[in-house]
Amino acid sequence: MLLAPRWAVLCHSGDVAVELIQKTIPDEVLRPFTELVDGIPQVMASAKGIDGRYVFVNTGFCDRVGLGPDSILGKRVSDLFAPEMAASYAEQDADVIKTGKPLRGQLELIVRADGSLGWYVTNKSSLRVDEDVVGVAVLSIDLQSQVNSAHAGLAQVIAAVRRDIHAGWRVAQMADVAGLSSTQLERLCRRTLGIPPQKLLQRLRLEHAVQLITATSLSMGDVSAECGFYDQASFTRQFRSVLGLTPGAYRRIT
Repeated sequence: MLLAPRWAVLCHSGDVAVELIQKTIPDEVLRPFTELVDGIPQVMASAKGIDGRYVFVNTGFCDRVGLGPDSILGKRVSDLFAPEMAASYAEQDADVIKTGKPLRGQLELIVRADGSLGWYVTNKSSLRVDEDVVGVAVLSIDLQSQVNSAHAGLAQVIAAVRRDIHAGWRVAQMADVAGLSSTQLERLCRRTLGIPPQKLLQRLRLEHAVQLITATSLSMGDVSAECGFYDQASFTRQFRSVLGLTPGAYRRIT
């Protein structure tokens, strides 16, 4: 039986000391997940112990961070990602471990190792031995292939929004562009991309915001206005909820 490594970590915060002992992850618990996701294109998969250390990563995950598995296994998110982004990922993991409830449909904009942008939908679930949570399994699916092969009407919507990103788009307007009713567009979006039209619009606005932040010296207020957000506070809140860090922090690391 293949077991994940065992670690003991002692964390101090003020007068409080918390000891976290990594429980072993039996092969029969980890193997079904690794066999399912290993080698699948456009899928990033990983598994971590309750101490946050990686015990499995697939090729897609390695491609994302630009490292081989030997350079990733045994490390934590804080060793691989920018501090605010790592804190966001760790918080998600901790919630799954604490509650035992899966995280589903988390829309994330990811910067790949080559600097290109990718939109992924992420699910996280606990790994268990009987009733004990011993780790977290993470699966992120690249939406780019779905966008590239989208229904003609949906592709027209994406192109129209990108051309006029700062406009105050409504679902009904997007549906008109697609030649569909609002209900039909809603169903098409969910079936093709796994997200509703409102999330698609947010995705496209944030995609453009990332491009402006990295390629121009515009202020965050100007970026917010250029991308059609209601105000800078709304822009900052949505940017952080999706990317895990503020626009300013994102500019500093790119």
